[in-house]
Amino acid sequence: MGHEPERHDHDRNCVCNVLLDIVEAQNEVEDSGCDTSCNRAIQELVHGTKSSPFNTIPVILFCKGTCSPFVGVGVKRSGLHEKVNVGVSVVFRVVDVDPKTCCAILELLQFEDPKKDAEDLLEDLDKDPKPFENTNVCITADLDNFSAVTCLPPINL
Repeated sequence: MGHEPERHDHDRNCVCNVLLDIVEAQNEVEDSGCDTSCNRAIQELVHGTKSSPFNTIPVILFCKGTCSPFVGVGVKRSGLHEKVNVGVSVVFRVVDVDPKTCCAILELLQFEDPKKDAEDLLEDLDKDPKPFENTNVCITADLDNFSAVTCLPPINL
C-alpha cells in the first residue's frame, strides 16, 4: 500500500496508527487499495514529496460508543486583556502523536465561511478545494477514545 510504516507488536489502536502515519507524511512534505481512504490521502500527500502542493490531511474522528463525530473545543485570547474566543470544530489537523501514549495534539480547523456547519462541509467538499483555515488552537486528545477516523482529501493550509 505504498507508504507503510513499521508496525510493532504493542500497537493496539488503529486510529493512533493512522494518525501517526499522517503526522509522518505531513512532516515529510513540510520538511523537505481504496479510492478514498487514509492510506490514499497519505499517498497523495507524499507523492513526489517535493512537488506535492499539499501539506495537510484534515481528519474527522468518531467517538467510541456513540459513533458520532468528535467535537473539539478550544479557546484563544487575542491579547492580555482581551476576552477569550471559543472555537469548536469536527475537523482537525494532526500536529503530533505520541506513539507510547497514543495522545495526539490536534489543531482545530475552521471553515473559511464561518456560516458553514458540518452538514454544509460534507455537501460542499467536492466544490471547495480548501474549505478550511488554520486556527492555531490546539487540543490534546487520547486516541484510545476513538473508534474510527475519516481522512478528507489533502489540502494546503
